[in-house]
Amino acid sequence: MRFAKTKIKVRYRNRPSGLNVGFAATIDCAVLIAAQELGLFRKYGLMVRLSREVGWATIREKLLHEELDAAAAHASMLFSIYCGIGVVRRSCLTGLLLGFNGSAVTLSKDLWNLGARDAVSLGKIIHEKKGKRIFTFGVVLELSSQNFNLRKWLRSGGVDPDRDVRVAVIPSALVYDTFRAGHLDGYCVAEPWNSAAALEGSGWIPSTTSEIEPEHPEKVLLVLQDFAEKREEEHLRMIAALIEASRFCDVPENRPELVRMLARPEYFDVNKSLLANALVGPFESGQGRRAVKDFVIYDALKAGAPTRAKGKWVFDLVQNIGGNGSNPALRSEIIPKVFREDIFHEAVQLQHASTSKRKLPELAAPLFLPGAPVIPGGSRKEAAPEIFSIPAQSVFDPSPQSAHAALCA
Repeated sequence: MRFAKTKIKVRYRNRPSGLNVGFAATIDCAVLIAAQELGLFRKYGLMVRLSREVGWATIREKLLHEELDAAAAHASMLFSIYCGIGVVRRSCLTGLLLGFNGSAVTLSKDLWNLGARDAVSLGKIIHEKKGKRIFTFGVVLELSSQNFNLRKWLRSGGVDPDRDVRVAVIPSALVYDTFRAGHLDGYCVAEPWNSAAALEGSGWIPSTTSEIEPEHPEKVLLVLQDFAEKREEEHLRMIAALIEASRFCDVPENRPELVRMLARPEYFDVNKSLLANALVGPFESGQGRRAVKDFVIYDALKAGAPTRAKGKWVFDLVQNIGGNGSNPALRSEIIPKVFREDIFHEAVQLQHASTSKRKLPELAAPLFLPGAPVIPGGSRKEAAPEIFSIPAQSVFDPSPQSAHAALCA
Protein backbone atom coordinates (compact mmCIF):
# COMPACT_ATOMS: atom_id res chain seq x y z
CA MET A 1 0.00 0.00 0.00
CA ARG A 2 1.46 3.32 -1.01
CA PHE A 3 -0.29 5.39 1.66
CA ALA A 4 -0.86 3.15 4.66
CA LYS A 5 -3.04 4.58 7.44
CA THR A 6 -2.96 1.91 10.13
CA LYS A 7 -1.59 3.28 13.38
CA ILE A 8 0.94 1.48 15.51
CA LYS A 9 0.30 1.53 19.24
CA VAL A 10 2.78 3.71 21.14
CA ARG A 11 4.67 1.74 23.77
CA TYR A 12 7.71 3.81 24.72
CA ARG A 13 8.86 3.40 28.28
CA ASN A 14 12.03 3.90 30.24
CA ARG A 15 14.24 0.95 29.36
CA PRO A 16 17.00 0.04 31.80
CA SER A 17 19.01 -1.32 28.88
CA GLY A 18 19.65 2.12 27.36
CA LEU A 19 19.21 3.23 23.76
CA ASN A 20 19.28 1.13 20.60
CA VAL A 21 20.50 3.11 17.58
CA GLY A 22 20.66 1.78 14.02
CA PHE A 23 23.00 2.55 11.15
CA ALA A 24 23.99 1.26 7.72
CA ALA A 25 27.67 0.90 6.86
CA THR A 26 28.27 4.18 5.04
CA ILE A 27 30.49 7.05 6.18
CA ASP A 28 27.41 9.12 7.04
CA CYS A 29 27.19 7.14 10.29
CA ALA A 30 30.75 8.01 11.36
CA VAL A 31 29.55 10.46 14.01
CA LEU A 32 27.62 7.69 15.79
CA ILE A 33 30.62 5.38 15.84
CA ALA A 34 32.98 8.13 16.99
CA ALA A 35 30.62 9.03 19.85
CA GLN A 36 30.63 5.39 20.93
CA GLU A 37 34.35 4.80 20.56
CA LEU A 38 35.37 8.08 22.21
CA GLY A 39 33.16 7.42 25.22
CA LEU A 40 30.96 10.46 24.55
CA PHE A 41 27.65 8.68 25.07
CA ARG A 42 28.99 7.61 28.46
CA LYS A 43 30.11 11.14 29.18
CA TYR A 44 26.49 12.28 28.76
CA GLY A 45 25.17 9.54 31.03
CA LEU A 46 23.89 7.23 28.30
CA MET A 47 24.42 3.64 27.33
CA VAL A 48 23.96 3.22 23.57
CA ARG A 49 23.94 0.02 21.56
CA LEU A 50 24.74 0.51 17.88
CA SER A 51 22.97 -1.92 15.56
CA ARG A 52 24.41 -2.41 12.07
CA GLU A 53 21.56 -2.99 9.59
CA VAL A 54 21.53 -4.34 6.04
CA GLY A 55 19.65 -1.45 4.44
CA TRP A 56 17.28 1.45 4.78
CA ALA A 57 14.06 -0.56 4.63
CA THR A 58 15.21 -2.56 7.66
CA ILE A 59 16.08 0.62 9.54
CA ARG A 60 12.70 2.15 8.71
CA GLU A 61 10.73 -0.91 9.84
CA LYS A 62 12.70 -1.30 13.06
CA LEU A 63 12.08 2.36 13.86
CA LEU A 64 8.36 2.03 13.19
CA HIS A 65 8.11 -1.03 15.42
CA GLU A 66 10.31 0.59 18.08
CA GLU A 67 13.03 -2.02 17.95
CA LEU A 68 15.30 0.99 17.39
CA ASP A 69 15.03 4.20 19.42
CA ALA A 70 16.89 6.24 16.81
CA ALA A 71 18.80 5.74 13.58
CA ALA A 72 21.10 7.39 11.10
CA ALA A 73 18.65 7.59 8.20
CA HIS A 74 18.09 9.33 4.90
CA ALA A 75 16.59 12.76 5.51
CA SER A 76 13.80 11.93 3.06
CA MET A 77 12.58 9.19 5.42
CA LEU A 78 11.30 11.95 7.71
CA PHE A 79 8.70 12.87 5.11
CA SER A 80 7.95 9.34 3.92
CA ILE A 81 7.24 8.19 7.49
CA TYR A 82 5.44 11.36 8.58
CA CYS A 83 3.22 11.34 5.47
CA GLY A 84 2.78 7.58 5.16
CA ILE A 85 4.45 7.24 1.77
CA GLY A 86 4.70 3.48 1.37
CA VAL A 87 4.73 2.85 5.13
CA VAL A 88 2.51 3.13 8.18
CA ARG A 89 2.17 6.82 8.92
CA ARG A 90 3.77 8.05 12.15
CA SER A 91 4.96 11.38 13.49
CA CYS A 92 8.73 11.65 13.47
CA LEU A 93 11.43 14.30 13.58
CA THR A 94 15.11 15.11 13.62
CA GLY A 95 17.10 17.42 15.83
CA LEU A 96 20.39 16.82 14.03
CA LEU A 97 21.75 16.45 10.51
CA LEU A 98 24.71 14.07 10.49
CA GLY A 99 26.62 15.89 7.76
CA PHE A 100 26.82 17.17 4.21
CA ASN A 101 27.91 15.31 1.06
CA GLY A 102 29.72 11.97 1.33
CA SER A 103 28.65 10.12 -1.83
CA ALA A 104 29.91 9.74 -5.41
CA VAL A 105 29.00 8.47 -8.86
CA THR A 106 30.85 5.35 -9.99
CA LEU A 107 30.95 3.97 -13.55
CA SER A 108 32.19 0.68 -14.98
CA LYS A 109 35.52 0.20 -16.71
CA ASP A 110 33.50 -0.89 -19.76
CA LEU A 111 32.08 2.64 -20.03
CA TRP A 112 35.58 4.07 -19.74
CA ASN A 113 36.70 1.83 -22.58
CA LEU A 114 33.75 3.03 -24.66
CA GLY A 115 34.96 6.62 -24.22
CA ALA A 116 33.08 7.92 -21.17
CA ARG A 117 35.03 10.54 -19.24
CA ASP A 118 32.27 12.68 -17.78
CA ALA A 119 28.49 13.15 -17.95
CA VAL A 120 28.57 14.62 -21.45
CA SER A 121 30.65 11.84 -23.01
CA LEU A 122 28.55 9.25 -21.16
CA GLY A 123 25.43 10.86 -22.60
CA LYS A 124 26.76 10.47 -26.13
CA ILE A 125 27.40 6.76 -25.56
CA ILE A 126 23.92 6.20 -24.12
CA HIS A 127 22.25 7.95 -27.07
CA GLU A 128 24.42 6.15 -29.64
CA LYS A 129 23.40 2.77 -28.22
CA LYS A 130 19.74 3.59 -27.65
CA GLY A 131 17.59 0.70 -28.81
CA LYS A 132 20.57 -1.67 -28.69
CA ARG A 133 21.39 -1.62 -25.01
CA ILE A 134 19.75 -0.44 -21.79
CA PHE A 135 22.18 1.04 -19.28
CA THR A 136 21.35 0.37 -15.62
CA PHE A 137 22.40 2.47 -12.63
CA GLY A 138 21.96 1.73 -8.94
CA VAL A 139 20.83 3.91 -6.05
CA VAL A 140 20.18 2.93 -2.44
CA LEU A 141 16.70 4.39 -2.00
CA GLU A 142 14.23 5.96 -4.40
CA LEU A 143 13.79 9.02 -2.18
CA SER A 144 17.49 9.59 -1.54
CA SER A 145 20.04 12.30 -2.14
CA GLN A 146 21.97 9.71 -4.17
CA ASN A 147 19.05 9.32 -6.56
CA PHE A 148 18.73 13.11 -6.78
CA ASN A 149 22.45 13.58 -7.43
CA LEU A 150 22.67 10.75 -9.98
CA ARG A 151 19.72 12.19 -11.88
CA LYS A 152 21.12 15.71 -11.78
CA TRP A 153 24.49 14.48 -13.02
CA LEU A 154 22.93 12.43 -15.86
CA ARG A 155 20.81 15.39 -16.95
CA SER A 156 23.95 17.55 -17.13
CA GLY A 157 25.08 15.16 -19.88
CA GLY A 158 21.79 15.26 -21.76
CA VAL A 159 20.46 11.97 -20.34
CA ASP A 160 16.83 11.67 -19.23
CA PRO A 161 17.03 9.34 -16.19
CA ASP A 162 13.39 8.29 -16.62
CA ARG A 163 13.55 7.44 -20.34
CA ASP A 164 17.11 6.90 -21.46
CA VAL A 165 18.38 4.59 -18.67
CA ARG A 166 17.12 2.26 -15.95
CA VAL A 167 17.61 3.24 -12.28
CA ALA A 168 17.38 0.36 -9.77
CA VAL A 169 17.14 0.53 -5.96
CA ILE A 170 19.66 -1.72 -4.15
CA PRO A 171 20.72 -1.79 -0.45
CA SER A 172 23.94 0.16 0.21
CA ALA A 173 25.90 -2.88 1.36
CA LEU A 174 24.96 -4.82 -1.79
CA VAL A 175 25.49 -2.13 -4.42
CA TYR A 176 29.17 -2.85 -4.98
CA ASP A 177 28.71 -6.64 -5.17
CA THR A 178 25.89 -6.17 -7.68
CA PHE A 179 28.09 -3.84 -9.74
CA ARG A 180 31.10 -6.15 -9.59
CA ALA A 181 28.92 -9.04 -10.78
CA GLY A 182 28.19 -7.02 -13.94
CA HIS A 183 24.53 -6.20 -13.25
CA LEU A 184 25.07 -2.43 -13.09
CA ASP A 185 26.81 0.04 -15.38
CA GLY A 186 27.20 2.51 -12.55
CA TYR A 187 25.78 3.68 -9.25
CA CYS A 188 25.60 6.52 -6.76
CA VAL A 189 26.14 5.57 -3.14
CA ALA A 190 27.87 6.82 0.00
CA GLU A 191 31.43 5.83 0.74
CA PRO A 192 33.29 3.51 1.01
CA TRP A 193 31.47 1.66 -1.77
CA ASN A 194 32.74 3.96 -4.53
CA SER A 195 36.32 3.63 -3.34
CA ALA A 196 35.85 -0.16 -3.35
CA ALA A 197 35.41 -0.05 -7.14
CA ALA A 198 38.14 2.53 -7.71
CA LEU A 199 40.79 0.79 -5.61
CA GLU A 200 39.95 -2.75 -6.65
CA GLY A 201 39.93 -1.86 -10.34
CA SER A 202 36.34 -2.63 -11.33
CA GLY A 203 35.21 0.97 -11.74
CA TRP A 204 36.08 4.67 -11.63
CA ILE A 205 34.60 7.82 -10.12
CA PRO A 206 33.82 10.71 -12.49
CA SER A 207 32.18 12.93 -9.87
CA THR A 208 31.46 13.25 -6.17
CA THR A 209 28.17 14.58 -4.82
CA SER A 210 30.06 17.47 -3.20
CA GLU A 211 30.82 18.54 -6.78
CA ILE A 212 27.29 17.90 -8.10
CA GLU A 213 25.29 19.52 -5.26
CA PRO A 214 27.65 21.11 -2.72
CA GLU A 215 26.58 20.97 0.95
CA HIS A 216 23.40 19.00 0.40
CA PRO A 217 21.75 17.36 3.43
CA GLU A 218 22.51 13.67 3.69
CA LYS A 219 21.60 11.60 6.75
CA VAL A 220 19.78 12.68 9.91
CA LEU A 221 19.34 11.30 13.40
CA LEU A 222 15.74 10.16 13.00
CA VAL A 223 13.43 9.44 15.95
CA LEU A 224 9.69 9.04 16.34
CA GLN A 225 7.95 12.00 17.97
CA ASP A 226 6.76 9.77 20.82
CA PHE A 227 10.38 8.99 21.69
CA ALA A 228 11.40 12.67 21.52
CA GLU A 229 8.58 13.61 23.91
CA LYS A 230 8.67 10.71 26.35
CA ARG A 231 12.46 10.47 26.55
CA GLU A 232 13.30 14.10 25.94
CA GLU A 233 16.34 14.32 28.21
CA GLU A 234 17.97 11.23 26.72
CA HIS A 235 17.28 12.53 23.22
CA LEU A 236 18.96 15.86 23.98
CA ARG A 237 21.96 14.18 25.57
CA MET A 238 22.35 11.85 22.62
CA ILE A 239 22.39 14.81 20.21
CA ALA A 240 24.85 16.70 22.44
CA ALA A 241 27.20 13.71 22.39
CA LEU A 242 26.91 13.51 18.60
CA ILE A 243 27.61 17.22 18.21
CA GLU A 244 30.83 16.76 20.15
CA ALA A 245 31.73 13.69 18.10
CA SER A 246 31.02 15.53 14.84
CA ARG A 247 33.67 18.11 15.62
CA PHE A 248 36.21 15.37 16.23
CA CYS A 249 35.30 13.75 12.89
CA ASP A 250 35.81 16.97 10.94
CA VAL A 251 39.36 17.68 12.13
CA PRO A 252 41.69 16.48 9.33
CA GLU A 253 44.30 15.27 11.82
CA ASN A 254 41.67 13.00 13.42
CA ARG A 255 40.60 11.34 10.19
CA PRO A 256 43.19 8.50 10.32
CA GLU A 257 41.91 7.58 13.78
CA LEU A 258 38.33 7.78 12.52
CA VAL A 259 39.25 5.40 9.69
CA ARG A 260 40.64 2.95 12.23
CA MET A 261 37.39 3.07 14.22
CA LEU A 262 35.12 2.58 11.23
CA ALA A 263 37.14 -0.29 9.74
CA ARG A 264 36.60 -2.49 12.79
CA PRO A 265 34.69 -5.76 12.17
CA GLU A 266 31.64 -4.70 14.16
CA TYR A 267 31.20 -1.55 12.09
CA PHE A 268 32.30 -1.67 8.43
CA ASP A 269 34.64 -4.67 8.43
CA VAL A 270 36.58 -3.42 5.41
CA ASN A 271 40.20 -2.66 4.62
CA LYS A 272 41.22 0.73 6.04
CA SER A 273 42.36 1.91 2.60
CA LEU A 274 38.76 1.95 1.34
CA LEU A 275 37.77 4.41 4.07
CA ALA A 276 40.97 6.43 3.97
CA ASN A 277 40.55 7.18 0.25
CA ALA A 278 37.77 9.73 0.87
CA LEU A 279 38.31 10.54 4.55
CA VAL A 280 42.07 11.06 4.50
CA GLY A 281 43.08 11.29 0.84
CA PRO A 282 44.56 11.83 -1.62
CA PHE A 283 41.42 10.73 -3.43
CA GLU A 284 41.96 7.94 -5.96
CA SER A 285 39.24 8.04 -8.62
CA GLY A 286 40.21 4.80 -10.37
CA GLN A 287 41.68 6.91 -13.18
CA GLY A 288 44.18 8.93 -11.20
CA ARG A 289 44.33 10.96 -8.02
CA ARG A 290 42.72 14.36 -7.68
CA ALA A 291 41.75 16.88 -5.03
CA VAL A 292 38.13 16.86 -3.82
CA LYS A 293 36.98 19.75 -1.66
CA ASP A 294 34.74 18.85 1.29
CA PHE A 295 34.06 15.27 0.26
CA VAL A 296 32.15 15.00 3.52
CA ILE A 297 31.45 17.62 6.22
CA TYR A 298 30.63 16.36 9.71
CA ASP A 299 30.95 19.38 12.03
CA ALA A 300 27.45 19.90 13.44
CA LEU A 301 28.09 23.60 14.04
CA LYS A 302 28.49 23.88 10.25
CA ALA A 303 26.12 21.22 8.98
CA GLY A 304 24.03 19.90 11.86
CA ALA A 305 21.23 22.42 12.32
CA PRO A 306 17.97 21.08 10.79
CA THR A 307 16.95 24.46 9.35
CA ARG A 308 13.84 25.17 7.32
CA ALA A 309 16.01 25.77 4.23
CA LYS A 310 17.58 22.32 4.49
CA GLY A 311 14.16 20.83 5.17
CA LYS A 312 12.81 22.53 2.05
CA TRP A 313 15.61 20.99 -0.04
CA VAL A 314 14.64 17.51 1.18
CA PHE A 315 10.91 18.26 0.85
CA ASP A 316 11.38 19.23 -2.81
CA LEU A 317 13.31 16.01 -3.43
CA VAL A 318 10.49 13.90 -1.98
CA GLN A 319 7.83 15.86 -3.86
CA ASN A 320 9.58 15.68 -7.23
CA ILE A 321 10.82 12.08 -7.28
CA GLY A 322 8.39 9.19 -7.57
CA GLY A 323 5.20 11.15 -8.10
CA ASN A 324 4.57 11.97 -4.45
CA GLY A 325 3.28 15.47 -5.12
CA SER A 326 -0.31 14.18 -5.06
CA ASN A 327 -0.04 12.99 -1.45
CA PRO A 328 -2.31 15.35 0.53
CA ALA A 329 -0.19 14.94 3.66
CA LEU A 330 2.95 16.18 1.90
CA ARG A 331 2.65 19.92 2.53
CA SER A 332 5.39 22.47 3.12
CA GLU A 333 3.76 23.37 6.44
CA ILE A 334 5.11 20.17 7.98
CA ILE A 335 8.76 21.06 7.38
CA PRO A 336 9.30 22.76 10.79
CA LYS A 337 7.46 19.87 12.47
CA VAL A 338 10.01 17.31 11.28
CA PHE A 339 13.11 19.54 10.99
CA ARG A 340 13.36 20.68 14.63
CA GLU A 341 15.99 23.38 14.84
CA ASP A 342 14.81 24.23 18.37
CA ILE A 343 15.86 20.78 19.62
CA PHE A 344 19.27 21.20 17.97
CA HIS A 345 19.89 24.52 19.73
CA GLU A 346 18.89 23.04 23.09
CA ALA A 347 21.41 20.25 22.55
CA VAL A 348 24.10 22.77 21.54
CA GLN A 349 23.59 24.55 24.85
CA LEU A 350 23.85 21.25 26.69
CA GLN A 351 27.04 20.41 24.83
CA HIS A 352 28.51 23.84 25.62
CA ALA A 353 27.69 23.35 29.29
CA SER A 354 29.46 19.99 29.26
CA THR A 355 32.62 21.19 27.55
CA SER A 356 32.82 24.23 29.85
CA LYS A 357 33.32 21.77 32.74
CA ARG A 358 29.90 22.43 34.27
CA LYS A 359 28.40 19.30 35.76
CA LEU A 360 25.46 17.88 33.84
CA PRO A 361 22.26 17.54 35.91
CA GLU A 362 21.45 13.98 36.85
CA LEU A 363 18.67 12.19 35.02
CA ALA A 364 15.55 11.18 36.91
CA ALA A 365 16.59 7.53 36.60
CA PRO A 366 20.25 6.54 36.17
CA LEU A 367 20.82 5.36 32.62
CA PHE A 368 24.54 4.65 32.60
CA LEU A 369 25.41 1.02 32.15
CA PRO A 370 28.65 -0.61 30.97
CA GLY A 371 29.08 -0.18 27.23
CA ALA A 372 28.11 -2.83 24.73
CA PRO A 373 29.50 -3.26 21.22
CA VAL A 374 27.58 -2.99 18.01
CA ILE A 375 25.97 -6.27 17.05
CA PRO A 376 25.37 -6.87 13.31
CA GLY A 377 21.65 -7.28 12.65
CA GLY A 378 20.69 -5.86 16.01
CA SER A 379 21.26 -8.82 18.34
CA ARG A 380 22.32 -7.77 21.80
CA LYS A 381 25.11 -8.98 23.94
CA GLU A 382 26.55 -7.36 27.03
CA ALA A 383 30.25 -6.56 26.96
CA ALA A 384 32.88 -5.65 29.46
CA PRO A 385 32.98 -1.95 30.42
CA GLU A 386 36.54 -1.50 29.20
CA ILE A 387 35.69 -2.14 25.51
CA PHE A 388 35.16 1.58 24.88
CA SER A 389 37.83 3.17 27.00
CA ILE A 390 39.11 6.13 24.97
CA PRO A 391 38.65 9.17 27.26
CA ALA A 392 36.10 11.72 26.08
CA GLN A 393 38.44 14.64 26.70
CA SER A 394 40.66 13.36 23.87
CA VAL A 395 38.11 14.73 21.39
CA PHE A 396 39.67 18.19 21.50
CA ASP A 397 43.23 17.08 22.13
CA PRO A 398 44.19 15.58 18.76
CA SER A 399 47.64 14.24 18.15
CA PRO A 400 48.32 14.31 14.39
CA GLN A 401 51.54 12.36 14.67
CA SER A 402 50.08 9.50 16.69
CA ALA A 403 46.93 9.40 14.57
CA HIS A 404 48.85 9.01 11.33
CA ALA A 405 51.12 6.46 12.92
CA ALA A 406 48.08 4.44 14.06
CA LEU A 407 46.71 4.30 10.52
CA CYS A 408 50.01 3.22 9.04
CA ALA A 409 50.49 0.53 11.68
